[in-house]
Amino acid sequence: MLWPDGRHIAANGRGRIFLWSLATGECTRVLKTGAICRNGEPWFRLAGEAELGRVLEAYKTRGLAIWDSTDWRRLQTFEGHGEEVQAAAVVSEDRVVSISADSSARLWDAWTGENLRTLETGPLFALAHAPARGLVAVGGSNGAVHLLDSLTLDVRALFHLRMATARPEPLGIARNRPSNTLRALAWHPDGEHLLCGSWDFVAHMVHSRTGRVVRQWQGHADGVDFVAVEPSRGLLCTGSSGGTVRVWSLDSTKCLAVHDLGHADLGGLLVHDRTLYVTCQRELLSVPLD
Repeated sequence: MLWPDGRHIAANGRGRIFLWSLATGECTRVLKTGAICRNGEPWFRLAGEAELGRVLEAYKTRGLAIWDSTDWRRLQTFEGHGEEVQAAAVVSEDRVVSISADSSARLWDAWTGENLRTLETGPLFALAHAPARGLVAVGGSNGAVHLLDSLTLDVRALFHLRMATARPEPLGIARNRPSNTLRALAWHPDGEHLLCGSWDFVAHMVHSRTGRVVRQWQGHADGVDFVAVEPSRGLLCTGSSGGTVRVWSLDSTKCLAVHDLGHADLGGLLVHDRTLYVTCQRELLSVPLD
């Protein structure tokens, strides 16, 4: 994620947050958090909010916390989920939305930590906030996508994205995971469509209210865990647990570039200033998109 100061890229792991300088590419700071990772790897998608300079990170094993990014002071914790929190967003000055594999989305008071509402769903793994529209899209198992009012969690739309059956991996090795699981969501620049990454190896573009599939991008040899958009040039960037990153045209199914990172430990994708940043454990890789 882009740190609230706009000068650093951040990624989390093993109870730490690593900050890299955009100017030099060097890791300049390591922050300690309250996250406890069962297998050592982060499950929580780190999130920030620039206006008040706040950051959301996992807390213990099933909670999350909001921090002041300037002095790294924990402002509040949010506990109540029955499984690990997968992602969250600061949706207003006083509201936070979180999702979990415990089959719920929760709305919290950002200042008191009170759980204001719980929406029962299926297991959720992906979240995309559209501040200008006051909406949050969440997705997870069985291809389910909920379009929610960000301040109330009222459901504006619900659909199930039809997915392909994932192809076998080389040498007949198959991952023990359902291919109809959504792992990543991002908003298209038009504000009407969603870009979805899933374990069927395919990235999808769908209408946010009807679920109508507009376009599909095929080529990854493993699940699509990350999606990011470069709006000025109309590019879609996708990251796979197979260790590759692909760059596509948003307006066609054409693959413009393939980058093999050499290992599968992708931590996240971020497009900033026409550059694609990829975090892999404690490394930051940059790929110019010009």
